[in-house]
Amino acid sequence: MGILQYIRNGVIHFLLLTPLLVKSQTSPRIPPGSQLQLQVAQPMVDVSTPVTATAAFDPPAVPAGGKAFYRVNVDATESSIDWPDKLPVPAELQFGLKKSGQLTLMQANQYRPLASFVYEVTAPVAGHYTITNFSVNVSGVLVEVPAASLDVGAKISGLQVPPRLELEVSATNVFLGQPFHARVILPVGPGNEIEALREIELRGEGLMVDKTAMRQAIETINLNGELKPALICEMTVTPIAAGPLEFTAQGFTAGREFTAPISISGQVNFQGGPPKYVLLVSDPVELNVRPLPAEGELPGFTGSIGKFFQDPPHLATNRLQVGEPVQFSLSFHGEGELTRLVPPAAPASRDWQIIVDPPPAMSFTLIPLADEARQTPAIPFCYFDPVTEKYVDLTIPPQPVTVVGQGLPVEQPEVDEAGKAGARRKLSSLAPAPGKAVRSLKPLQLQSWFVGVQLAPVAGILALWQWDRRRRYLAAHPEILRRAQARRALRREKQQLQKALTAGDASAFAQHAARAMSIAVAPHFPADARAMVCADVLSQLDASAQNELGTETVRQVFAAADARFAIHRRPWPGLLALSPGVKSVLQELEEKL
Repeated sequence: MGILQYIRNGVIHFLLLTPLLVKSQTSPRIPPGSQLQLQVAQPMVDVSTPVTATAAFDPPAVPAGGKAFYRVNVDATESSIDWPDKLPVPAELQFGLKKSGQLTLMQANQYRPLASFVYEVTAPVAGHYTITNFSVNVSGVLVEVPAASLDVGAKISGLQVPPRLELEVSATNVFLGQPFHARVILPVGPGNEIEALREIELRGEGLMVDKTAMRQAIETINLNGELKPALICEMTVTPIAAGPLEFTAQGFTAGREFTAPISISGQVNFQGGPPKYVLLVSDPVELNVRPLPAEGELPGFTGSIGKFFQDPPHLATNRLQVGEPVQFSLSFHGEGELTRLVPPAAPASRDWQIIVDPPPAMSFTLIPLADEARQTPAIPFCYFDPVTEKYVDLTIPPQPVTVVGQGLPVEQPEVDEAGKAGARRKLSSLAPAPGKAVRSLKPLQLQSWFVGVQLAPVAGILALWQWDRRRRYLAAHPEILRRAQARRALRREKQQLQKALTAGDASAFAQHAARAMSIAVAPHFPADARAMVCADVLSQLDASAQNELGTETVRQVFAAADARFAIHRRPWPGLLALSPGVKSVLQELEEKL
């Protein structure tokens, strides 16, 4: 009996411990979004299955003048499909613009892409119409799109209206950068059944859609005068281009695959069975976008549009030390997208360093730089009111503060005998004498003259290069230098000649006239001016000028000048009367220099 009891107790203990052992051996659940999830094997993308295509009209029969949708689905990515510009469409059918979208499906633990192409078709004439099969190029492989037929009758009853999306906007006349709300609506289908929407997009140029703030709900709304439940996807849209804009909404029906939280009010039925992924589109909506007016813009505008109010700003403390940062928080409320409210830029201040805190915080970090600051600087800020079409000032007012030096001795002003505070303060022991005064605290590299100082070496090198170039040129052409020296010496001699003529000194007149003529002809030989004689001067005169007056004038001038070397000097009467001839000869010789 003891052995049986022992065995029975062992079996009971084993059965009791088995759930604990199984639980301890199960793998722990990996929380979504954690880093461990990156190490889990993800489903693969199916690229081995051959690409197929389907085509159909929705609905397959419509009355004359009715509308249908021509849909083509290809299980490939949209970018890999080379869609033709023209389809084999019967001439009686009117095709609208192409709409396309892409969806990623999970099939057999593999991802499978699905691209859909949709055309809105109008059939004005009754008949049977067929779009023949055609081929499209998918990553270098031709894939056949099967044929599809549409029956158009004069009167067809009991037909279902093809589902489509409704697009509503909160405003159609907005300003550039003004956010508005867009609602994509999917009404219930037959049997009061509702479906989810995936890959919701707004197709159009000049729009920026914020999908992070998308809200989905099932509500009963008024559509064309009839109350019916509908799936509503509301998102915020911002125009980024001015002028008339046109855009549409599109999305895939997805059965019960709701990818975001959704609120439901009212009674609806959810479609059973596997979802049917159908690309639905809406009619286009026109939007008029006006640019913001340039007149009346106030300082501190950061693009905020709406109607906002400012709450009292909050300063962490109003008693500060130099260099100690303090938090300066702002708060706004009102009508408009507060999430898009951009804080104003930090103003420049001599006594404060202002740092704009990163979003989403609407605050600044203020650092006092001097103990003379008595209040925080005013921060310019404004917004644009689209109702009044004016800019509204929301400047943050200054806040009173007390700033003290950090660890520095604070001295009180001197008090004179009358008990009145003196105008001067004592200097501490750290500064026994006033320092060097400066005109401005602007750094040297920002001063206007600093650029000239930087360019001075370059200018000096260019001047030195030009001087050396001129020196080499004059060394190769010495006659230029001799002629320049002769012109300067000739001007001096002519001045002395004029003085002698004014003073009536005939001897000095002759000497200066002979020396001037010698200087004028010396560079032509070349030789020193003191070595020139009368014949040298006569050889430089033109043949037309070698008349009796010019030749005789030169001879008499040199004869009178050489007379100073004679033993017995004789006077030269009428020497001063040769002045006109001397000037004529000197002018002719000077022109040849």
